[in-house]
Amino acid sequence: MNLSRLDNPALLQLASAAIAQARDVEAVRLLKTVLERDPGNLHAQYLLAIQHAQLGLYERAEERLRAVLNAQPQFVVARFQLAQLLVMRGTVKDAREWLLPVLEQGAPLGAYAQGLLAAAEGDAARACGLIEAALLLPQPVPVLAGDMRRLCEQLRETAVA
Repeated sequence: MNLSRLDNPALLQLASAAIAQARDVEAVRLLKTVLERDPGNLHAQYLLAIQHAQLGLYERAEERLRAVLNAQPQFVVARFQLAQLLVMRGTVKDAREWLLPVLEQGAPLGAYAQGLLAAAEGDAARACGLIEAALLLPQPVPVLAGDMRRLCEQLRETAVA
């Protein structure tokens, strides 16, 4: 596919489709193309950060999410994703600071944030209860719902082990 013929909105659409189908390498390539053309594109920066996290490149993901939030502090989903990444990396105090404004959001995002904090505090049962209740609600960010399902599965597996 000749990417030079496509505009940035078309590239972002292709990247989103690649993300939805777990074609991570393709998504990264498309997002990098957008950012080469438009380095200030926060949506592409955010999506690339999430792809980096998916691929286990946690330092890159954290760096990019912090850059996105530095440019747009009210980007609630990016704030949540950064906090989730920090919890996974064991920096709970820093994660809590990023999550505080998210806790004020309505469900499901606020409930996910409460569940993430409970997980960070070692209360897997409470975390999964909050997350599962939030999963029953309409999901404005389906990818995030998938992350929350996986988090609950990981918490349960860890508790059983």
